[in-house]
Amino acid sequence: MTTGKPPIRIGDLLLASGLIKDEDLEEATQVASDLGLPLGKILVMSGFVTNAQFQAVIQSQSMIRDQILTEEAAASALRLVYHHDLPFEEALSKAGWVQPDSMPLQKLGDLLIESGIVSKKVLETALRSSAETGLPLGRVLVHTSHLPETLLHATLNAQVMIRDGKITREQAVQGLKSAHRRQVSLETSLAEQGLYKQPSKATIRLGEMLVLGGLVNEIDVLNALEVGLVQALPLGQVLTGASLISQELLDAALRLQEMVDNGTLSPMDTGKVLSLMHREHMSLESAVSEFGASKPEPRPAMRLSEFLKLVGSITEEDIQSALKVCVENSTLFGKILLATGLLDEAALHAALRCQTLLQTGVLKEEQAIIAFNYSQRMRCSVDDALSELGWTIMTRRFRSEKDGYFDMEHQT
Repeated sequence: MTTGKPPIRIGDLLLASGLIKDEDLEEATQVASDLGLPLGKILVMSGFVTNAQFQAVIQSQSMIRDQILTEEAAASALRLVYHHDLPFEEALSKAGWVQPDSMPLQKLGDLLIESGIVSKKVLETALRSSAETGLPLGRVLVHTSHLPETLLHATLNAQVMIRDGKITREQAVQGLKSAHRRQVSLETSLAEQGLYKQPSKATIRLGEMLVLGGLVNEIDVLNALEVGLVQALPLGQVLTGASLISQELLDAALRLQEMVDNGTLSPMDTGKVLSLMHREHMSLESAVSEFGASKPEPRPAMRLSEFLKLVGSITEEDIQSALKVCVENSTLFGKILLATGLLDEAALHAALRCQTLLQTGVLKEEQAIIAFNYSQRMRCSVDDALSELGWTIMTRRFRSEKDGYFDMEHQT
């Protein structure tokens, strides 16, 4: 199995193209880490690069990741952007790059346009704002009311599912169109088209767990997820890189995911354990132990009869009377036995048939027992059992062909 090259970083492209010196990049990276701000925002604010230059670097990185542009061609185009102040598209052309006939459209903006959620004009404006502010594209679209939060979440989910090979880009576009039109989740839209199947066991995503634990908010997770998709980084690495969570909490969250997978903890419990760990500065093992000790025992479910007695609607005598009626009503009692699994349907039918023959005087008690047991053992009806035993039912009594009517006897 071959191992792919690690994804090229923004800093690598800045250095390779000569847009920034090594010491300036180190300084900007340190400031970004100290302030918890995106590197691009610090670079632009510090005057190391212009908005247009940094946007060209972002676009280059994306095209390299999509394997439609080489690192060498990207560096050449970026040098033209820097030295001649050219638009990135023109610089690409002068560097000799030719656009492929078919380009992948799985990036956030492409998916939004292809799905009809935003227009190309809106996207271009949002891209400029994203470069100027350092905010992720999706967050800019949400802030400007061009994209509902739910659809940003759905589109980011679609990117993740494409990346993981769960759906194709075409399926993602169709799913997003339906989700947008009908205002349902992407998973629901895909499931209705037979393209997605809900997990068979309980699971929880890293971002969901961290939000449940109160360590980050949902906006932080969505922003980090979008940055991770652009830079081909795991969500946890983006969150720790932005100092939103510590490496210790990330490691604990990943272990808690494993505990959910093996059934040790429920998804909801993981957030409580993380919160306890963070709040009390405890180790994961101590937090899990403490949570288990403090977790109240589940109360047994209150039965209907107990609730009705509690509110004064019935008394214990009423319950006993109801039970007596159930026992005396053969049909009702039989349904109860079926519902509780004490009898199967064949046994119930056989019992009711034997009961009828007893009530009409056709069978005596011991004869009904023999007929019932034979029918169960041979897996046949009571009438078939009587026939196989040599007994013939005629109206309400049994008879032999020679002796006329008589109380049943086993004929051989």
